[in-house]
Amino acid sequence: MTEYVEWEDRVTHALTDLYRSYGYGRYRMEKFEPYELYSEHKNYLKTSVITFPDSSGRLMALRPDVTMSVVRSAAPDEELKVYYSENVFRQERDTGEYREIRQIGLEYIGGDTGYPEAETLLLAARSLECIGGPFALCISNMDLVSAIMNGYAGEPEVMRKVLQAIRRRRPHTLKDLPVPEDVRGRLHTLVTLPGDAGEAVTALRRMDDGSLTAPIGELETVTGVLEKAGFGEQIRVDFSILNDTDYYNGISFAGYMDGVPKAVLSGGRYDSLLHRFGKPQGGIGFAVYLGELERRLRTRPETDADVLLVCGKAPAAQILDAVRKLTEEGRTVRACRQAPEGFRAARVIRLEEVAE
Repeated sequence: MTEYVEWEDRVTHALTDLYRSYGYGRYRMEKFEPYELYSEHKNYLKTSVITFPDSSGRLMALRPDVTMSVVRSAAPDEELKVYYSENVFRQERDTGEYREIRQIGLEYIGGDTGYPEAETLLLAARSLECIGGPFALCISNMDLVSAIMNGYAGEPEVMRKVLQAIRRRRPHTLKDLPVPEDVRGRLHTLVTLPGDAGEAVTALRRMDDGSLTAPIGELETVTGVLEKAGFGEQIRVDFSILNDTDYYNGISFAGYMDGVPKAVLSGGRYDSLLHRFGKPQGGIGFAVYLGELERRLRTRPETDADVLLVCGKAPAAQILDAVRKLTEEGRTVRACRQAPEGFRAARVIRLEEVAE
């Protein structure tokens, strides 16, 4: 029998088993949700939403996001741990076209400070490990940047330029920022950090005047957890992966696989999003983008079926009987009147032609 499982099924099964083993329950969402859920948070989505009126005239949206739906469903002060496997519909930044994107991920809402980050980062690393192949998990902390830029919280244009310079890893652009020299020096440290987690934390500690102790400590804790779990060589401290400060805070991270140009996993803490929904607790989660993995993992099997059953004019009963016997032997079978062009089979069987 051909030992072939679609890569997407293999990855999905492995990841859902992983998340269930840590106590995450399945979250299912409707394909269509009220547009009002998304209209107030367009900056969070960073994509146009496909809308249409339902039979009563209410404006509905083809879901562009899962996290927002989970946040809305969570009760205030509830501790909620869910995973999902859903398709979302988003607009491509480069082409402007809409795509259906397959995601699998998890959300951890509530819980004591410290543990949710540690567990989520560990599951992110194990998710990349389940997919297989060389990977890197890059980690940063939004709160550290906010602490450095504390005096500029009310100047969005300055913050935008700072985040742009950090994300693009362009230390030379920092000299043009309207900030004091000591702030510029700290930002330069973020942009030029060594990739090694231990060395990066040491460099951050050197510039700490007491205002950065908490966010640096969070980075040190999660990188320590990952190193203890055996992922020391796969983790990097990298502030180019910062998220939107209006919705995200604390730890941010992204996962990369060898041979894939874009991040295949991204996540972070989003307490600010919960607070905008009137929920006092915090939340953290991530999504694995199966579409980004397709080129790397999708491989065509050596054969399309074990047996090509060429039936000619044989009656249906004879064909079905032959197919039954072959499948009971554990073989995959393609039955057809004539051999299709280009079809690859390990064995070709021709039934004796019987006059109709």
